[in-house]
Amino acid sequence: MKKISVIFLLLLISLTSVLTWKRPQIAENVSAEEIHSDFYDVLLVLLDPYARKVINKEYPSRSYALWDAEILEIKLLTGGYSQYDFTVKVKYDTYTGPFNPPEGPITLTFLVTTEGVSVKNIQK
Repeated sequence: MKKISVIFLLLLISLTSVLTWKRPQIAENVSAEEIHSDFYDVLLVLLDPYARKVINKEYPSRSYALWDAEILEIKLLTGGYSQYDFTVKVKYDTYTGPFNPPEGPITLTFLVTTEGVSVKNIQK
């Protein structure tokens, strides 16, 4: 009986710690090196095929560089545990040719779910 009580107590403690866990807060003032973490860059790389398809369709002669892309916003759409629907807003500075100045930013809003990625909004 004592063994069952100890197991129950351990289960109760572990469930309590899982249920009270909160996501860490993001600092407002961060350096450029902290912004471009590995996770930040991986997200840009994973969204790149979708961005390239939309930008090439809108402006066939323009290109952009991932190192110059900026993630403006990430929003969790549904609350609760194990919810994986997000919108990700990314600004891409476009240009034509290797030595020309930028031709203007394009901001894309992606809908990211477990079903896949789609472009929800295009702002020129």
